[in-house]
Amino acid sequence: MRKLNALCLLLISLFVFSSCEKEDESYTTETVDAVLKWSGNYAVDGCGFFLVVGEQQYKFVNETTIPETYKESGWDGTAVEVKMINYNKKIMAGCQVPVEVNSAKILEIRKK
Repeated sequence: MRKLNALCLLLISLFVFSSCEKEDESYTTETVDAVLKWSGNYAVDGCGFFLVVGEQQYKFVNETTIPETYKESGWDGTAVEVKMINYNKKIMAGCQVPVEVNSAKILEIRKK
């Protein structure tokens, strides 16, 4: 009976520990010079904000924290300095035509 209990405990432990996912902690905090582009409200087929750093595009997981004044910039964009958490992973931006972009969280933003 003890062997059976030990075996059950071992199997349960293996199952529990093997099913745990390791959280990806490959994110970095960066301050970058960029262009913030406004593509329109989601409600009218827009795609919200995009941040362009060189050839890389980012979508913020918390873009609702960006002040309304940046929405007036249009697709030409506004030169900004942004402090952000770069999650170093690609996501699909839910636009009319899905676009693969980098995922980030905005911490601070200011016009240049």
